[in-house]
Amino acid sequence: MKQKMRIKLSVNSEKCRKKAMQVAVVADGVTSVAMEGEFQDELVVVGDGMDTASLIMALRKKACHVTLETLEEVKKPQKKPQVEEKSVTPHCCIAQCPVVSNEQPRPEVYRIVHDSYGPTTGCLVM
Repeated sequence: MKQKMRIKLSVNSEKCRKKAMQVAVVADGVTSVAMEGEFQDELVVVGDGMDTASLIMALRKKACHVTLETLEEVKKPQKKPQVEEKSVTPHCCIAQCPVVSNEQPRPEVYRIVHDSYGPTTGCLVM
């Protein structure tokens, strides 16, 4: 079970941040360590099977006074069920598609019809 800890550092100095990172990185079960927060005063530790109490005690002893802000379980993102895309066969007319596979498709013939009333009606028919 992966855990994510957010630890607040009481002393906001470069020396304290550096030492806290070194202590957290070598702790058992830790997979990632990052500094966050507006003033880079929060240590975010992610790990699997890490001992939270011993990590806090080691940070207090070797780096500076720290406070555990949050401890939460990191849940794996659930995979969305893949929706199978159904392939839609293109619609074709019976006249365009041959019934027998060795038969050649027939060309379509269009006949152009001219309007006998002339262009004054505004209606053009093809």
